[in-house]
Amino acid sequence: MAKQYWAQLIGFDDEMQSACISGATDHEDAAETLISDFVGQMGGEITQGAVRVWIQGETREKIYDWTVDLIIPDDAPAGSDDEEIEVEAEIELIERV
Repeated sequence: MAKQYWAQLIGFDDEMQSACISGATDHEDAAETLISDFVGQMGGEITQGAVRVWIQGETREKIYDWTVDLIIPDDAPAGSDDEEIEVEAEIELIERV
């Protein structure tokens, strides 16, 4: 049976709901998936935080501090609507020990 990864953004004023991350292969993959979705939904306004990740049925969890570097392509048309530009994101995870 495949492992089912769960992730939750932490450290915000309001508690964020945890989410099952379908298709995640490890803790880092689950964290990056949740962070990417969150940053996209926020329109790139929040680019750092913390996330905890665990496998369903296991008590051990990993907590990562994360930052996202948004990269706007050089060929983006000037004066275009932000929604029309496809932005790349580089996610950096640092595991808390």
